[in-house]
Amino acid sequence: MFERLKLWLVAVILVSLFVYLLPVNHIANYIKYVMYKKTDLLVSLTQVNPQVKGLCADPANKLILRVRVRNKSGEAAGNANVVFSVKDNIGKIYPDSARTDKYGEYLVTYIPPAYNAEQFQKGPIIVTITAGLYKLDISSSISIGLSPVPIVFVHGYHEDSKIFDNLKEYLSARGFESGTCNYDTVKGVISSASELGNFLQQQKQAYISKGLQTSNFDIIAHSMGGLVTRYYSCSEDYINKEDVRKIIFVSVPQHGSHWAAIGKNYFNDQGINDLIPESELFTKIFPSMLNKGLNNRIQSGSILGEFDEVVVPPSASLDEWDIKTEVYTVGENTLTMDNILNGNILEATNHKAILNNKKVFERIETMLNTSLPFPSLKKQ
Repeated sequence: MFERLKLWLVAVILVSLFVYLLPVNHIANYIKYVMYKKTDLLVSLTQVNPQVKGLCADPANKLILRVRVRNKSGEAAGNANVVFSVKDNIGKIYPDSARTDKYGEYLVTYIPPAYNAEQFQKGPIIVTITAGLYKLDISSSISIGLSPVPIVFVHGYHEDSKIFDNLKEYLSARGFESGTCNYDTVKGVISSASELGNFLQQQKQAYISKGLQTSNFDIIAHSMGGLVTRYYSCSEDYINKEDVRKIIFVSVPQHGSHWAAIGKNYFNDQGINDLIPESELFTKIFPSMLNKGLNNRIQSGSILGEFDEVVVPPSASLDEWDIKTEVYTVGENTLTMDNILNGNILEATNHKAILNNKKVFERIETMLNTSLPFPSLKKQ
């Protein structure tokens, strides 16, 4: 008798807690769902943005999905227990289970995996996501293609998109989408960084108009373009957008170029002034920015030509952020007195030729396909 009384008291307490903790409408939905004839329920899984047909493989590039549960009369089934899954575990769904609200709906997030070249060897990957009622053979699925993160090329001083033509063709043949930010280099680094930020937003809209959703870009920046990218990715404007996954610096004068002082005799504009090592860009602006001018949340790599006429190894160095600069033999040593006196050195053939070197192309491809180090965090 005493044992029965204890069980009765426990049952009363549990029911009381259930009633106390759940709002009245939740209780009503729960009772209503229990009463449903389960074979009359229908599940529908859809994208919140139906315009998206493809997704870039990047965990930051999340896809929002909506699940709806109705009965055959079209009445919303609140409190329905829905379980989500991803075929072959390509990415994750969060949460992996949930109960619908009073409208018979719930929003979930699909998180794609980071791009892996081996997975994409045979072309785009198709991901299938399923929502099903718990312990019932009632479900709905959607499929969406995954593709590599798109590339944005950023050229250097007095250059344009043509300088990347060969590299762009090489990467396109390997499945990479790309675009080039053409900016007015004579206006200097700060103005050009604003142009880069606007271009990335335009690219997002252009890709989504084609059905491809991307949150981030991988940037390949040559020469002054690397400084423009550094400024943009360390600015307050960037913090609100966070749209860069990787930066691959190619022959970038991270500490300025001493040849800029000579160039100033020919081009007296903000762009050439910014490239001088003693300019405010290097002495005041970068040191006062996020992580002293190199964003520690963006994967980074650096490449330099051995005989580069514009950028010497100490200038290209990112050692203070623990990012190694890889040096490749490109062209011949043109640093002769005759070339200096006759002005041929200003043609900087090796500085440009690095963007037409097969070994460099192959290394850039590997850098795009694998994780790069993050710059070390520096004390302000």
